[in-house]
Amino acid sequence: MNDFLRKKWEMAGLADDYIFNKVMLDYDICLEVLRRILPDLHIKKIELPNNQQEFALAPDAKAVRFDIYTTDEAGNHYDVEMQVADHHNIAKRIRYYQTASSMEAYDKGQPYEQADDSYVIFFCNFDPFHLDQQRYVLHKHIDGLPKYIVEDGQTDILFNVPSLKHDVDPKMQAFLDVIAQRKVEETDPLVVKLKKRMTVVKRNRKWRSEYMRRSLYEMDQEARERRIQEGERRLQEGERKIQEGERRLQEGERKIQEGERRLQEGERKIKEGERRIQDGERKIKEKEQKIQDVQENLKEKNRKVQEEEHKLSREKQRLQENQQNLIKKFIEGLREYGVDETAIKEKIKDNFSLSDTEIKDYFSK
Repeated sequence: MNDFLRKKWEMAGLADDYIFNKVMLDYDICLEVLRRILPDLHIKKIELPNNQQEFALAPDAKAVRFDIYTTDEAGNHYDVEMQVADHHNIAKRIRYYQTASSMEAYDKGQPYEQADDSYVIFFCNFDPFHLDQQRYVLHKHIDGLPKYIVEDGQTDILFNVPSLKHDVDPKMQAFLDVIAQRKVEETDPLVVKLKKRMTVVKRNRKWRSEYMRRSLYEMDQEARERRIQEGERRLQEGERKIQEGERRLQEGERKIQEGERRLQEGERKIKEGERRIQDGERKIKEKEQKIQDVQENLKEKNRKVQEEEHKLSREKQRLQENQQNLIKKFIEGLREYGVDETAIKEKIKDNFSLSDTEIKDYFSK
């Protein structure tokens, strides 16, 4: 662990908030950094920078501890912060720091218009708003009138240290490059002071020991927070699984109900099918009975037809016999009157519609 902390101390740069605090305690460095951040203010001098100054807005309120806090000759208040990790709460964090800094700008009995201006400045090792800007300046605006700035004396400035856009002036860019440990011109006086100050800080045994103790404490806190977060994650996962189980249970119950409904529907359809089968069988029997009846009727009709045909056959035979007898008598009568055979045949042909062969048969018998 000691080797790890020693290595961490040796590798730590301005992006480490502890190193940043100790370096920014240097009066000249702090003054020059503020001048580069806010060149339009033409800051001439500042109070000695105070690091880790703590403010409490109320006895039971959350206290705020500033990394670097100072004021200038005009009474402007400055809070300079190094934000290492993105906890996704930067906007509300700034609001709280600004509130604490602004409280210092109001003296008891002083009119509001005489309140000092307050500047909260954050150097972030990440893009604080994920909008791909190198520098963010925040003021209050009126909805619908975005160009109108509310002059309440509060200004928030955030730097996206990893950004490579170079949207700031070269002097400010040089300071950001030092924080990000990028290559920078050695001729910049501030860069020279920063490196010298870093050497002084790293040689300070008291600060090194304090850094290690603080790192151990932060590591313990981080481990504790990780355990808490892991516990919360597991709790949430457990709750999620319970909700998922309840959802699945409800889904199972719904499926059971759906299955029962389908079963009932199936049973209803089976009964309906059985009823239709019974109706079908009844109709088949009725049709079979009708067919049998029709067949019986046909048989009866066939029998009657046969009887009629038999009668007709007998009647035909009787008529034929009568006709034969009549023709025979007709022939005999004509012969008695002396009519010759040829004339008789002509008479028979005219009166009985017989063929020559049939007429001939009467004379051959």
